[in-house]
Amino acid sequence: MHIIEKSQGGWESGLIPSERICLFQIALDTLSACVRDPRQDLSWDRYERTAALQEERACFVTLHLPGGMLRGCIGTLEPVAPLYRSVHDNTVSAALHDPRFTPVQMEEIPHIKLTISILSPAQPIEDIVDFVPGRHGIILEKQGRRAVFLPEVAAEQGWTRGETLGALCQKAGLPEQAWQTDALFAIFHTAILSNSSVGN
Repeated sequence: MHIIEKSQGGWESGLIPSERICLFQIALDTLSACVRDPRQDLSWDRYERTAALQEERACFVTLHLPGGMLRGCIGTLEPVAPLYRSVHDNTVSAALHDPRFTPVQMEEIPHIKLTISILSPAQPIEDIVDFVPGRHGIILEKQGRRAVFLPEVAAEQGWTRGETLGALCQKAGLPEQAWQTDALFAIFHTAILSNSSVGN
């Protein structure tokens, strides 16, 4: 298996190739196992969980169908568990518990493209001009609501800064222009791990 790491904004995960492969294999095995039987856990002894993979780090797992159609995306903005376990848990959540979609079915698995986004620590910003769409992920907080876009979202959609922030407000359940006043922002980078498809 050949796993590609794509850096967003020049930030890298620091994982060596064998660690990237292990992390991705965990995600692929988890996807198949949880769709087959949600109660089933992995046999962890088969994976070489190095010190780097046992560090607590934030990550997202994203599932796409052919044509780039989103099928599930779940993650955490702060570290909550060892990286290998976060990848496992977020894969289960993306496949079975993303509220925007029905659970993934077995017949879909050969067609799903899976990616793992490993997040840098988020940095608060005072001026929204410090947010560069496609380079940074963005977190918005206002009136007790919070929403986030990974860096690749704006890049895939071809959004400007204003369009990204408007869509982010709508995702948070706020008016499209709500970002212009009394909103808090933080930015982050991602390193994206991917191969061509689950079947490879």
